[in-house]
Amino acid sequence: MDARAPVTPERVLSWDGCVNVRDLGGLPLADGGETAYRVVVRADSLPGLTEAGRRALVDYGVSLVVNLRPQNEDEAALEPLPVPVVRQAMDPRPVPAAWDWPSMREAYLALADRYRAELAQALTILGDADPPAAIHCAGGRDRTGIACGMALWLAGVEPDVIAADHALSDESWAPHNNPWLAAAPDDAERERRLRVLQPAGRTLADVLEEIEAGEGIRNRLLAAGADEAALDRLVGRLRGEA
Repeated sequence: MDARAPVTPERVLSWDGCVNVRDLGGLPLADGGETAYRVVVRADSLPGLTEAGRRALVDYGVSLVVNLRPQNEDEAALEPLPVPVVRQAMDPRPVPAAWDWPSMREAYLALADRYRAELAQALTILGDADPPAAIHCAGGRDRTGIACGMALWLAGVEPDVIAADHALSDESWAPHNNPWLAAAPDDAERERRLRVLQPAGRTLADVLEEIEAGEGIRNRLLAAGADEAALDRLVGRLRGEA
C-alpha cells in the first residue's frame, strides 16, 4: 500500500503562531476506511498562538488542550489559552538519552519508558474530552509524536502510515532549522541539535513495533494507569465508530 500520509487542507491547519498543526483525521486504517477528523489535533506549542491563532483554535471547536511540556518561564509570560489546559509534563532534561539524543530511537524509547504514566494519562484525557481535543509539546514532533503514534496504533493505522504522518513534522520545521542551529551557544550544543534534526524516517514506527512486541502498547498504557473506557472511547472516535 502507499504509506504516504495524505496532506489536505483539512489535515494541515494554519493556526497563526504555530508551524506544525494537523488533524489526525484522514489516515487510512489497515482494515479499511480512514481516521475521523476533529477528534485529535496535534501541534507545536499552542501557548505561542497569536490572537488570530487562538481564534482559529476556538473556531475549530477545540474543547481542551493537553500540554506535554513542563512549566517554563517563557510560557508563564504568555496569555492563557482560551480553553482548559491539562499538563502531563514529559521533561526530557532528566532523561539522558532524551536530552543528549544519541539517536531518535534511543530518545523515544527512553521518553516512552520514563513517562509511561504521563502518556497513559494524556490518552485518557483525550478520550474523556469532548472532541476535538488538542495535544502539544514544544515542536509537536517528539513527545506529541509518541502520544499520537500510540493512539493511531491502537486505532489500527498501519505503522508505515504513522511514520509518514510523523515525518510531516520534519517538513513543517525545515524552514526554521537553520536559525535554531545558529543560536546554539557552543559546538557541543550545535552537534546535539544536528542529531535532533536528523530526519525521522521510520523511527517512530520502529519504536512502536518494539513496544508492541514486548508488553504491548495497550497493556503498557493500562498498566501505567490509563482508564480503559476512555482509551476505548478515543480509539472508537478515531475509527469513526463513536
